[in-house]
Amino acid sequence: MRIRVDLHIHSCLSPCAEEDMTPWNIVGMAKLKGLDAIAICDHNAALNLPAAIKAGQEYGVCVVPGLEVTSQEDIHLLCYFPQVEQALEMGELLEKKQTKIKNKPSVFGTQRWMDENDEVAGEVERLLITACSLDIREVAQTARQLGGIMVPAHINKGANSLLPILGFWPEEPPMPTVEIYRMRPHSALGKLCLISSDAHQLMDILEEGHILHCESLSPQGIVDALMAGEGLQERLERSGP
Repeated sequence: MRIRVDLHIHSCLSPCAEEDMTPWNIVGMAKLKGLDAIAICDHNAALNLPAAIKAGQEYGVCVVPGLEVTSQEDIHLLCYFPQVEQALEMGELLEKKQTKIKNKPSVFGTQRWMDENDEVAGEVERLLITACSLDIREVAQTARQLGGIMVPAHINKGANSLLPILGFWPEEPPMPTVEIYRMRPHSALGKLCLISSDAHQLMDILEEGHILHCESLSPQGIVDALMAGEGLQERLERSGP
């Protein structure tokens, strides 16, 4: 299947996102923009995923459970899971691994989580954008143990990106898929290159998205495609649309 995706969107749980980035608003905008699937990937937390999944069921948009983890090296790493319970467990683990700094909404922004009716259910007090104590290998291993996959985020950006921070491409952990921010990647990477918006406001969500080849339009199908990397895409392209 060829599906239209934007797999890196921040909700109002992330302090850097606009307050109108509620789960239902995001999914509704994704539907209007012609997307088949999205992933909400808030910083080190997953509390807005249950509401987003309910909205996805209502609007007919597949919502992949995800988070954007800040590793010990200060690298942003996207973690995707087939089931929301796995993402919530990852979020609980990260809460224990983060440096406890109280958020200052006037400086960093609010961190609101919403109920299934898109009403404010509460605010997270700890600052979500701080790094955790897990390094990149440990983040990948933890995601894998929970049934998901880690994808390095926006590798063509400067801040919080793998290549600018490490200065080289590590042999471990395996990374069959990488994310590119809003542009076509260099073909020499030899990996599946996922193009995402990293949207912090509704208007930034991708118009019709990036085409991803999957066996099925489901969180499991999308996670499987990211795990397979280029191999699945090449095989499906050879077999036709």
